[in-house]
Amino acid sequence: MDKPFGSNAETDRPDHLGVFTKNRSALIRYASTITGDIGLAEDVVQDAWTRFIDAAEVQAIHEPDRFLFRIARNLALDARRRRAFEGRLFAQDATDAAQRIASDMPSAQASAEAADELAHIMDAVSRLPERTRQAFLLHRVEGLTLVEVGARLGLSKSLVHELVVSALEQCRKARRQGGPRR
Repeated sequence: MDKPFGSNAETDRPDHLGVFTKNRSALIRYASTITGDIGLAEDVVQDAWTRFIDAAEVQAIHEPDRFLFRIARNLALDARRRRAFEGRLFAQDATDAAQRIASDMPSAQASAEAADELAHIMDAVSRLPERTRQAFLLHRVEGLTLVEVGARLGLSKSLVHELVVSALEQCRKARRQGGPRR
């Protein structure tokens, strides 16, 4: 007897990989409309797949396509919120920096203040725990995605996110404490 799509004849269990493979492109398009970023959408879809598999191990999934899309939607919304939060963390810093750039040639005082501020931030980065520093530099300096950083360091995407946010907070604190007083 033929099994319906999504079943595995050997185990008589749903073929979750088949469900994912069938929907992967549509999931990425769907997630990218929410996140506004195709790279982030791919990370979201990969995360959705792992959560889908984890859920399938402990419960029967009666509508796997809908369930997978719901997971992707929730993760995409979370990713969009995280990105907005991180943007707000540095919005004030960006505004301050833009106001200090009055001309192409900064004054000697502005150059000295910037060098001092950079030294404080570099010192803060050097004092971060090794794993936090690695995650921060890979993500913020080398431009790797959270998933890529996690793969390189053997960490989950959510843990990498926590480490990067922690490092960002330490840099902001160092900038506030050591930067020029206004």
